[in-house]
Amino acid sequence: MGPCIALTRGGRLRAKIKWRDDEDGHLVTCDEEFRHAFAEAEQDAARLPLIAEVTLDDGDCLSIGLGREISVLSYVGASKMPPYFSSQGPARVRDGEGVVFHYYGHWSEFPPSAAVPTAEAVEAVRYFCEHGKLSPLMNWVEV
Repeated sequence: MGPCIALTRGGRLRAKIKWRDDEDGHLVTCDEEFRHAFAEAEQDAARLPLIAEVTLDDGDCLSIGLGREISVLSYVGASKMPPYFSSQGPARVRDGEGVVFHYYGHWSEFPPSAAVPTAEAVEAVRYFCEHGKLSPLMNWVEV
């Protein structure tokens, strides 16, 4: 196991990853903890595709769909007021039906236009944790 490289700004906690409504979530302060939390979430998502929420210490939240070959991303700022943003996938991915994930006890459907490759979505979440903003490598659309 390598060193834990901090994902903190000013010594404060950077993120909490949560996907179960019966727990507080995983506190993530370094890359090692990020990988561990995502591995656990993906293990749960293998049984039931789900949405995991990644909330920064400032309250900004980026949600990611796990458990499918494609994913979706949804951003809500700390104020919980618009604008809200969603991922926008490449045409080759977004053709077809809506994408469905389990979100705290309910099924949530997302439009096919929001579908992106899961590996790219995970990298966008990593960027969000490290930089505190949406990845410039992902296409975003206001919803």
